[in-house]
Amino acid sequence: MKIKKYEAPTIEEALAQVKADLGRDAVILNTKKVPPKGLFSFFKKERVEITAALGINLMNHNDKPKPISKSQEPSSTPFPRYEEKIGMLKSEIDEVKSLVKTIAHQLSDPLLQNTSEGLTEIYNHLLSNRVDEVIARKILLSAKKKLNKEELQDINKIRGKAGEEITNLIKTSGPLHLPKGKQKVVALVGPTGGGKTTTIAKLAAQYSLFKDKKVALITADTYRIAAVEQLKTYAEIIDAPVEIIFTDEEAKEALDKHSDKDLIFIDTAGRSPHNEDQVDELAKLMEYCSPNEIHLVLSMTTKFSDLMTTIDRFSNIPVNKLIFTKLDETTTPGTMLNVLAKTKKQLSYITMGQNVPEDIEVAESEKISKMIVGEQFEPTEGSSEETSRVS
Repeated sequence: MKIKKYEAPTIEEALAQVKADLGRDAVILNTKKVPPKGLFSFFKKERVEITAALGINLMNHNDKPKPISKSQEPSSTPFPRYEEKIGMLKSEIDEVKSLVKTIAHQLSDPLLQNTSEGLTEIYNHLLSNRVDEVIARKILLSAKKKLNKEELQDINKIRGKAGEEITNLIKTSGPLHLPKGKQKVVALVGPTGGGKTTTIAKLAAQYSLFKDKKVALITADTYRIAAVEQLKTYAEIIDAPVEIIFTDEEAKEALDKHSDKDLIFIDTAGRSPHNEDQVDELAKLMEYCSPNEIHLVLSMTTKFSDLMTTIDRFSNIPVNKLIFTKLDETTTPGTMLNVLAKTKKQLSYITMGQNVPEDIEVAESEKISKMIVGEQFEPTEGSSEETSRVS
């Protein structure tokens, strides 16, 4: 005997499936309506489920039952197939219990009450952008409370209000502030491959070329010859001095040597968040140099859990702000929102390419919000706007 279940939007379609699969001799055992499943199940229609069988010998009412032979008499032990059916029945009961629990949760979920397709679409978009589910729900619940029934039918209204909520979650610091007549020392720290050296080159070029500030560069990244040479090349272009340091004492000497500069950038070697000794060594250097600002540089190509691990492991360094790099290499900007919302740290700059000095911008919460919620992010272009990027 062959028993199968068929599910379709209508009973006619389900019967057609039965006929096509089992033929005209199929026997219908059960028919029921199946409620839709999933987070936004209230928007879906009920489906029909038919249980059908093939190979059942239906006895003619006029036929007399044949006597049971001894070989057919029930044995003292249960039939294995009955045990199997009991197991299947228990499984189905558990499934029904789970479904009832899900429905009960949905009925009490404020996000799903009086919701709309637009709200659903924005929610799914946020999740596809790797926005944490808890954060996405918080955003949309808050947005929903501020929209009337008519506005909840307009996806652009929902997107705009959700964007406002995201903007409120993103704290930005603005550009480097240089008090008149006072020097500022800025250090960039972070794991290897984050883009610290290129970011320093961009910032140094911005302030030297477009803000007419006297800039000096100090590099402690002596582990990579390429990094030193790269920084030297950029320094030559902007006519800025470079100091290579190996010890804390040399760092102090370099800072004293360039006490006449408006702005000093310290480039540090990439440190693995899993190497405690390396991070402790970096912490000691920062304590010795006492920079005015320490920016932790994070790559958008790094997964969220690793970003949070990095921030945690660098917690013994007094990081003031975050810089996110490589925005041009990701399709899921929601990761940045997750980090900022969970750490409450300020975002100073974002970078989106290798071009120096163009591919860097002062972080703007509204622009980042539009990028996350679904509106196109367009980096500023053209040297005529360079000043606005850093001021």
